[in-house]
Amino acid sequence: MTGFYKFALATATLVGTIIGVGMFGLPYAAAQAGLGLTLLYLLVLAAAVTLIHLVYGEIVLRSGAKHRLVGYAKMYLGSWGKLFGSVVFFVTLYLALLAYLLIGGEFLSVFLHGVWDISPAEGSLFIAAFGFLVVFKGVKTAGALELVMSAVLTVLILGLSVYSLRFAEPNNWSFLNRTGNSFLPYGVILFALAGGSAIPEIIVFLRNGRGRLLKKVIIMGTIVPAAIYAVFAVAVVGVSGLKTSPEALAGLVSVLGSSVIRYGALIGFLAVITSFFTIGLNIQNSFRLDFGLSKFSSSFLTAAVPLALFFYGQRDFIAILSFTGAVLGGLEGLLLLAIWRRAKKNGDREPEYRLKLPPALIFALTLMFLAGVVYQFVY
Repeated sequence: MTGFYKFALATATLVGTIIGVGMFGLPYAAAQAGLGLTLLYLLVLAAAVTLIHLVYGEIVLRSGAKHRLVGYAKMYLGSWGKLFGSVVFFVTLYLALLAYLLIGGEFLSVFLHGVWDISPAEGSLFIAAFGFLVVFKGVKTAGALELVMSAVLTVLILGLSVYSLRFAEPNNWSFLNRTGNSFLPYGVILFALAGGSAIPEIIVFLRNGRGRLLKKVIIMGTIVPAAIYAVFAVAVVGVSGLKTSPEALAGLVSVLGSSVIRYGALIGFLAVITSFFTIGLNIQNSFRLDFGLSKFSSSFLTAAVPLALFFYGQRDFIAILSFTGAVLGGLEGLLLLAIWRRAKKNGDREPEYRLKLPPALIFALTLMFLAGVVYQFVY
């Protein structure tokens, strides 16, 4: 496997994990809060998330034993770390899978309309069946599929965005909208940019060249989705303004016509399934590596929980994105910073790269994540 192919495969895995349903909630948040303010959020949070992803990468490189977030929390922070990490890790990823099932079923139902009419619930079950089958097949199958699907997804998103810009109204591009939702983009963007679950899987691809390539993969793999999100949000908000719908596409129909729905639904399906693979793999591998469960038990628990939540009726898409990003994403960032500080002292191998973050920057990240968690709960 050549160095370029390793880089492309690993970057596609991270891009495919990050670009998911959060992208479709971003235009709605931008329309409510103001496009300019949302882009400012996106710039700051993209830099913060890139640093957190690099922190996670260094943790993995400093550790000889193979784990996921929960295992590293136990290794460096003890029993309390494992408990805290387990709650944050599993709740975050299970809610992410639930969000993918919810919106993914809608996208698949719309895309197949007139060819094979299925309900959104049936579409969700199809995504679950296909997604978990790929996950159970393993990381090589998922990685190869993500390389192709991420490339197609990126082209389709940019195509829709460029086409939509022809119909944009400049008056819709306000910096701040006084709707009382100025904080809404924070949680949605954190959710949309989260991709740390892919980092341990990426190292499987990189193997011997992992240290040399990992840092570049993390930076490129986080910045590319942020740039795509910016273009997508500008295009959608420019067309539909305050009428932007929670899933971004319905608000475009009156201007672009119904044909955009099917095209957009295909984009949505690809966005869902590419993220589904890596997140499902990370949950399954955490059960196996961090808790010592069998492959069957790990696979069962990976699939059973999001399906149970789906059938229980948890269906508020934007609320799931905002809560998961602001609260659980913030707590995960705080946890990774705590693990990283301990791993720099107690790691059992020499890492291929070392981060030198100024104390002021660490303090700013900590304060931001804490403030986001508190604000989400209070308001």
